[in-house]
Amino acid sequence: MAAIDANRRILIIDDNESIHSDFCAVLARPRRPLGALDASKQALLGDSPRATAIPEFEIDSAFQGETGFELVKAAQFDGRPYSLAFVDVRMPPGWDGIETTRKLLALDESLQIVICTAHSDYSLEDILHEFAGTGRVMLLRKPFDITETCLLATALTDKWRLTHETNQRLQRQCDQISNTRRVMSIIQGCLDELEHAHDELRGHAGLLTQRLEQRQAEIAGTRDLTMFALAQLADSRDPETGEHLLRMRAYAQLLAEHLSKHGPYVRSINRQFLAEFYRSTPLHDIGKVGIPDQILLKPGSLTRDEFEIMKRHTIIGAEALENAAKQSSFGDFLKMASVIARSHHEKFNGTGYPDGLSGKDIPLCARITAVADVFDALTSARVYKDAMPCEEARDLIVSQSGQHFDPDVIEAFVACYDKFLKVKAAVDEGDVHAGTPVVCNAHPLPLIESNSLLENMAMLTTS
Repeated sequence: MAAIDANRRILIIDDNESIHSDFCAVLARPRRPLGALDASKQALLGDSPRATAIPEFEIDSAFQGETGFELVKAAQFDGRPYSLAFVDVRMPPGWDGIETTRKLLALDESLQIVICTAHSDYSLEDILHEFAGTGRVMLLRKPFDITETCLLATALTDKWRLTHETNQRLQRQCDQISNTRRVMSIIQGCLDELEHAHDELRGHAGLLTQRLEQRQAEIAGTRDLTMFALAQLADSRDPETGEHLLRMRAYAQLLAEHLSKHGPYVRSINRQFLAEFYRSTPLHDIGKVGIPDQILLKPGSLTRDEFEIMKRHTIIGAEALENAAKQSSFGDFLKMASVIARSHHEKFNGTGYPDGLSGKDIPLCARITAVADVFDALTSARVYKDAMPCEEARDLIVSQSGQHFDPDVIEAFVACYDKFLKVKAAVDEGDVHAGTPVVCNAHPLPLIESNSLLENMAMLTTS
């Protein structure tokens, strides 16, 4: 770039070889600090010699306009353009200087041109009129004055350099403006797409906060499905519990919804609790991935030692989820999931595991999960037992109020029992699966998606 910025390349286009020699003598000859004329002047007049700074020019020659045109084209291709061309007016038999200048101006938008003339083929007025608007053409009368020629060459090559530097700066600014416009266009396009997507989803132009909530709901739904898939992966080792997570999550959510409106836990169960609870419950048994298959899938009763190993799934799951919560941007629900994984086998009378907690010392989320988990376990077939009839399971669970289960949660269970039956029927018939968010009562929480039997989970809480 520095070589281009300091460009002193000059092209002489003239059919007279002596003219080329003159230019080389003036512009390319070695410079002496004091010429013969200066020495004579100093001897006669006593003047001190003045230092002159004449740049070093690189001179190339062409004897016809066509040849000069090709040289300029080749110089551009090589990345070493000429900054200045001296062009003679008359160069028979080819292009004359006017035609050559026209073509050079069109070929190289930076080239400075000096038209050299001693003839009357074109008047000065005609030449000036022809090239007045270019700002890159000057006239030089023959015979040439040495000083004038040197100054002209220096000034016009400097002009080329300054123009080149200015154009570079302008180009950088234009590139920055173009990049800014491009980025703005992309941003605007994204905003337009986002607005269009929201319009389609909501059916009308909504407030910005409404759009943000919708996007957050979509992100949360994707996250929830991912976590549900993780829980299913852990549960998939038992081929008979494929739908357990769907039913158990729906049961637990029905209980939590009911308790958020009735009973002593109204103030404890808010919208945030419900959202985190929904996401947490499918992970309650994730610790079973650490239990050997010969114990987890044993068709008969477990020995005392085997049961002690089985009980460790609560601690394994809790520790895994607790570690994940520390590294996650949505750690709150993982913290609740860790609590549920650890404490959902605790009993209200203190005889559960792993910590032997009792009463209200057992976290509320775990007390709710315990009822949902046991109901689904009792009413589902396993390799070691048949499914218990729902009414029998209900009566057994109710009989454990105050012993195994929180009495207030049991009251909610009795109130929601009919809805439990609808959930079980829908899941067992394949009409309900993990899916997109739906509205349950007044809480826009992601519950389950229905295909045919249940058009909306809201049916389970309003019917």
